[in-house]
Amino acid sequence: MKPKTKNPKPKTTSFILHFSLFIILALAACQPTEKTVSITVDGETITRATDANTVGQLMQEAGIQLGDLDRVEPDLYVQLKNGMAITVTRVTEKTEVTTRPVPFEQKIVVNEILPAGEQRIQQLGVNGEEEITTRITLENGVEVSRTEVSRVMTKAPVDEILIVGGKGSLPKVTFPGNIIYLSGGNAWLMKESTIARRLLTTSGDLDGHVFSVSPDGSRLLFTRAVSGTADAPLNTLWMVDTRIVGEKPISLPVQGVLYAEWSPLITDTRIAYSTAERAPGQPGWRAQNDLWLWDTEKPIATARRILPPNTRGLYSWWGSNFKWSPDGTKFAFATAAEVGVIDAANGTTTILKNFAPYQTHSEWVWVPTVSWSPNSAFIATVIHGEPAADVPPEESQVFDVWLFAADGSISAKIAPQAGMWANPLWTTGGIIYGNAITPLHSVTSRYKLMHMDWDGSNPTVIFPRGEQPGVEFPSMAHPAGSNATIIIYENDLYLLPDNGSAAKALTANHESNSPRWVIPRLPPVSPTPTITDTNTPTATIAPPAPADKGAARENFAD
Repeated sequence: MKPKTKNPKPKTTSFILHFSLFIILALAACQPTEKTVSITVDGETITRATDANTVGQLMQEAGIQLGDLDRVEPDLYVQLKNGMAITVTRVTEKTEVTTRPVPFEQKIVVNEILPAGEQRIQQLGVNGEEEITTRITLENGVEVSRTEVSRVMTKAPVDEILIVGGKGSLPKVTFPGNIIYLSGGNAWLMKESTIARRLLTTSGDLDGHVFSVSPDGSRLLFTRAVSGTADAPLNTLWMVDTRIVGEKPISLPVQGVLYAEWSPLITDTRIAYSTAERAPGQPGWRAQNDLWLWDTEKPIATARRILPPNTRGLYSWWGSNFKWSPDGTKFAFATAAEVGVIDAANGTTTILKNFAPYQTHSEWVWVPTVSWSPNSAFIATVIHGEPAADVPPEESQVFDVWLFAADGSISAKIAPQAGMWANPLWTTGGIIYGNAITPLHSVTSRYKLMHMDWDGSNPTVIFPRGEQPGVEFPSMAHPAGSNATIIIYENDLYLLPDNGSAAKALTANHESNSPRWVIPRLPPVSPTPTITDTNTPTATIAPPAPADKGAARENFAD
């Protein structure tokens, strides 16, 4: 038997495939690569034969220069096809700057001096100007869109101020001493009665950063806003004698002031002040957080610096709150993250409490106010507390009223969750403060005004006593020698007696604030020595024993 032999594998199928591919490639090689396309550009259409593969190559071949904004359809990466129509759109942009007037607004100010119904124009309105920059887009020379790029106020409008008489709209209210307050951008004075009311300034531009009355009530220190370019000062410092009717204010050689205050010593002519620079955006300033002492009867060159500028810290640009102690030897201060005491003689700083700064998620910064006890031994303030929920410390909605001994020996939380605007005010009879109606939303809450003993005992609501809503922002004034208090309610001043009777309206124009109430005092027979550059001994504080509550109250309220 013959052995079987393996038949070779048929190659017919493979041969056919290779031969077909060869034919296809040969036919493709025989086809012409030149294509005829049309190009519409710069207002005309041209037909062109080309060997280019893509639209981009065609543009280079045809020598068509494309601008950065020009648009080509189809796009440059698209493969060319015979008969394709290509369009080039020339896109250009230009800017246009125009000036437009900014209409002034009319501001109506109620003047309780003028008869009811009488009107006077205190200040003529002047339109402002703004510069608007617009980007204009054109396609093939035709405008297709406008986009506003910026809007800059080059000249601020000046409000028209219309004075409307309101005399007789309020019943007469009497009180001891003088009440000085801000209203309509001006300083007003009431002397012993709402009937005896007069203007101390007429410029209408008091910015409220500084509004301080000397302890004898004879001089008012205030700041006026400055409008102008970015290199203009934030404001200027002024002084006016409150005793002389029609007295012209005097400009002081200090500019850019966030804080200024008369010395609490009745024979002292010094002021303390802290400065700031104008800055773009909100709030419009950058605080220096410095502190100076200057005798207003001497050249400004003699001013003594207590604290150097300090722009460190997360929120230092907002500034610090300062308060001179009644004995003139020290300052209480508060920043967004701490409260403490500064020795007026040598600038030594004692930190009483650190806390997490409150994150406002906005362009303002929360800084607590500080208030001294009459004997200069203790401070009342608000502290940002630990969070009540599982949130970061800076998000905490807890704000408590605290007391501190000026030497750091005593600290006590006396009104938990009172609210960020509690603003405690120490008086001879106790402490007045605001208590938020919704304490964990105290930034927008209304407040009840409370009175308590120095140690936080016996808290009592003093306003409102009826169905009225609480105050929006607790702001009180309480002079030595009186048990009554001035409060702000619905943007008007009210006198709140201590006998439980109803509050009495002192103003009715709905734009009054910053009350300062002074019952003039006579100078002491032996004037208190003023502070010099040498170390001045401070009063020795003997903290009361915690158990001796009665004796402790005497120390706080002395």
